This record gives sequence, C-alpha cells and structure tokens, in this order.
Amino acid sequence: MKNVIFDFDGTIVDSLDFIIEMYERWYPKTPHFNQLERNKLREESLIKVAEELRVRPWKLPLLIVRGKLEMNKKLGQIKMIPGIDKTIIELKKSDTNLFIASSNSPSNIKKYLKIHHLRDNFTRIYGNVGLLSKAKVISKIISTNNLNAEDTYYIGDEVRDIKAAQKAGIKVIAVSYGFNGKKILSKHNPDFLVDNSQDILKIILA
Repeated sequence: MKNVIFDFDGTIVDSLDFIIEMYERWYPKTPHFNQLERNKLREESLIKVAEELRVRPWKLPLLIVRGKLEMNKKLGQIKMIPGIDKTIIELKKSDTNLFIASSNSPSNIKKYLKIHHLRDNFTRIYGNVGLLSKAKVISKIISTNNLNAEDTYYIGDEVRDIKAAQKAGIKVIAVSYGFNGKKILSKHNPDFLVDNSQDILKIILA
C-alpha cells in the first residue's frame, strides 16, 4: 500500500499571495511586490526571502503564529491549488494512506479541508511543525503508523520539504506551483518535480 504525506500551504492551499498581502498590510511602509518581484522571491531560500522582506530571522516564528491566527479568519477566501482536490480523492480511492505534515495549525488545516469536503480523506493531520522539525515529524508519522518507508512519498513545495524528506529516507515529489519555483527546487534533487497536481497521480499510481 502506498502512503503520501502532504505539505499544506503552497501544496494543497494556494496561500502564497495571501501571505504576501498579509505581510504588506503588517508593514505598509515597506515596498509592495509586483508579480515579477514575487516570482523572483520564489527562487530564494526562506532566509533570503526574510532578508528581502526586511524581516529578521528570529521574528519568523512570531510572524508564523500571527499569520495562522489571521488565516483562520479568512480560510474561506483562500483558493485551493487547481486540481489538487481531485488528486486527493483519486489517491484515496486507490487505497493510498494520506497524511498532512505542516507548520500551519491543525485547526486551520481541518477547517479548510472541511470547507472543501476533503477532511475524511486523511488518516491523520500533524500541524504546528517547526520550521526545522519536519524530518523528525515525517519519521514519527512512519513509525507511529507502521508505514513502509519505501512506499511513502512526501509532497511539498519548498526546499526545506525536499531536505526533510531526504533526511527521513523517503521519496519526495516537489511541486513547482507553490512557494518555491522550479529552478531552486531542481537544484536540491527531489526524486520527482511536477508542474501540476495531476502529475502526482502519474507518479504514485504508476
């Protein structure tokens, strides 16, 4: 049986623009970013992005907490990645075990999935994962749920997702439609790199 662990922000929910717009509301005196500048940010590491946004790294955890609270109020307004709902449903129909491991809060994730009628497709949701703790959480999911690591995939949209999956010893599918762009993702050698959610099915159900 195959097992899939999904990231949430940028992989299931299209939250990049929401996060940038939220930042611009918090810091109205800083320059706003046009689409070209946003695309440029997608090819940078998290630390580099923080520098570009003039946010000191030590402030990131506080901003993440604040962002989760604001997102909770506006979940119904944030779009889902096109086609990811069909991908999730098809994976579940094929008897694939589905999990989520994300830095977002469990309440946000569950609420969003319920809005889109997808909550019942997931066996367990692991939220509030630290920025540098994802590898440990992935390993915990595998051991706690008695999963075969060779049949387990992590799907994420950031360089840190690739590194976490590699450290945990499982295959990783990087998606180029989320927070990080194709160029920087490919530099970190994911097992697979896809441009749309439907390509995920071709890999896992092959």
